[in-house]
Amino acid sequence: MIAILAAAGVGIVSAVLPLVPIEPYLIASTAAGHGHPIPLGVAAAAGQTIGKVALFLASRGTVRSAWLRRKLASVRRTGRHRRPPPDRPWPAAALLAVSATTGLPPLLATTVYFGATAMRVTVFTAICLAGRAARFVAVAYLPGLA
Repeated sequence: MIAILAAAGVGIVSAVLPLVPIEPYLIASTAAGHGHPIPLGVAAAAGQTIGKVALFLASRGTVRSAWLRRKLASVRRTGRHRRPPPDRPWPAAALLAVSATTGLPPLLATTVYFGATAMRVTVFTAICLAGRAARFVAVAYLPGLA
């Protein structure tokens, strides 16, 4: 249980601080036998999703946290930030799914971008959670394959 809570906590931190990757933590945890890959991967995905939703909402201006605003300012390009026109739903969802699953383009960047579009927070949350869970469960299984 502690390993699952820790995975969620590291997931939240890694969602907003790219210098704290969750993947090495998951590999080390499962290699050391601290938990099964599925619950660890899902917990890490839930933690990451919580952090990404906070950034998503902050990029919309719905969160007033000064700390999150500073983080967003460091992600955005220099110059004036303009709201992009609303994207078509299916291509936007596909791009977010690819980003959440593979990390390309970086999920941090797509989170900020889609926060400034008409994408619903529920759609963002569901796609982000599913993509991150698939990625992190697969990563957590890596020690068992070696």
